[in-house]
Amino acid sequence: MARIDPADLDQLPEPHKSAYAEAMTGRTGPRIHIHSTVGHSPGVLVRFVEMANELRNGTLLEPRLRELVILTVSQLKGAEYEFGKHWNLALSVGVPRAQLEAIEATADLSSSTFDEIERAVIQLARESVQNVKVSDGTWASAARHFDDRVLVEIIMHIGMYSMTAHFTEAVEMDIEPWFERR
Repeated sequence: MARIDPADLDQLPEPHKSAYAEAMTGRTGPRIHIHSTVGHSPGVLVRFVEMANELRNGTLLEPRLRELVILTVSQLKGAEYEFGKHWNLALSVGVPRAQLEAIEATADLSSSTFDEIERAVIQLARESVQNVKVSDGTWASAARHFDDRVLVEIIMHIGMYSMTAHFTEAVEMDIEPWFERR
């Protein structure tokens, strides 16, 4: 059971209510618990959603690789809420189920399940989560495939979803009753 009850987002004070509505433009479906819980701090909610939107829609990082990074972070952090949500998102952007299962099992990256680029981003995410600092070899491997902009975007995804994992796990966020992992 969640430690913090969801806030009523219809009761957000202005200008946060309008800013949240604008940030949610184009998103469909029911509201998710993470927004309602972060909504206890309206200004943080707006910026949290804007940052998530920018990472999802405003970066050059390929969606498939983005989801591999997010799932790696979520798995290592034990963040079931985010892992489940991004499992479904990963499937929707073409990540094969075998790769999702390998990340969930923290599989050895030397297998043929992942190509060289996928291994580079997963290893970068793993080391960043586990050690914060990444080795020169891991950085060099990622830098062979990505320019500085995309490297920044990968690291920002790692940071954003590390923060999200800390939040969802600290508050023991409940998964929405309508949610089903595919």
